Amino acid sequence: MARVPPGRDRDAPSRRGRELLSRLARRRGLDCPLDGWSPRGSGPPRHPALPTGLHAALSHRDERVVAGLADCPVGLDLEHARARHARRLAALVARLPEPEVRRAILAAGDPPAAFYRAWTLHEALFKLACLAGRPPPAVLATRLARLGPGGGLLAWQWQEADWTLSICAPDARLRITAAPRLPLRRLSHDALP
Repeated sequence: MARVPPGRDRDAPSRRGRELLSRLARRRGLDCPLDGWSPRGSGPPRHPALPTGLHAALSHRDERVVAGLADCPVGLDLEHARARHARRLAALVARLPEPEVRRAILAAGDPPAAFYRAWTLHEALFKLACLAGRPPPAVLATRLARLGPGGGLLAWQWQEADWTLSICAPDARLRITAAPRLPLRRLSHDALP
């Protein structure tokens, strides 16, 4: 995860994310110059020098950016808690498609944190489907039931203070290397929000 200097233009986080992707590509011996990445808002990040089978993932919120390259499709989402979401939490939870998830969030010891865990999983699943060329009609058209036994997809999460990061992938062999201060934990199906 990297920070974007405050006071930059609104495209700065996306540009910083693409800088991180270029750096990750260099570590793999690939030359993916910054100006070759697909523009913000055009779907998953793509680069003509990225070989088939290597997938780029990117998410940013406020002044933080997380980026990754993987040998399998990966969806990731980073969120920062907002005070306005806490004020209208019941309405946000009511929009979630799965009744068991809604009940678990409302029964949680920290409902806003549980909401962000669920929301980032929906976003990560949406991005994963987009990478696979099957974009759902909306973020909430995804289902958390696809994670774990019977669903075929796996998830990892990190949550600290007001930040939540979720990663979804179809491959249990995915090896995630992250800064030590991002201790990701693999979710079991019964640990979903």
